Amino acid sequence: MRLMKKGNIGNVQSFIMAIVGVAVMLAVGLIVLSELQISARVGGVAGNTTGTTVASNATGTIITRMATIPTWIGILITVALAFIVLGYFYMR
Repeated sequence: MRLMKKGNIGNVQSFIMAIVGVAVMLAVGLIVLSELQISARVGGVAGNTTGTTVASNATGTIITRMATIPTWIGILITVALAFIVLGYFYMR
């Protein structure tokens, strides 16, 4: 008795690859924004933590908001996997 059909495995693989792609893009985006925040400080000196600019503060706010995205990715993974499992039992 086969538990999963070939089409279902393909769906799972494409879903996992999409999640990995989003995670990589998120990581690269956060790294770039972090470097941008450091360079936006007064004088562009990385060790200068006392002098900040409006751009540095705005970039910090964006980084903080983007840091909540992994929570939503976890919820999306759970919902998508539930749909895949329910789809398997429905088509059975």
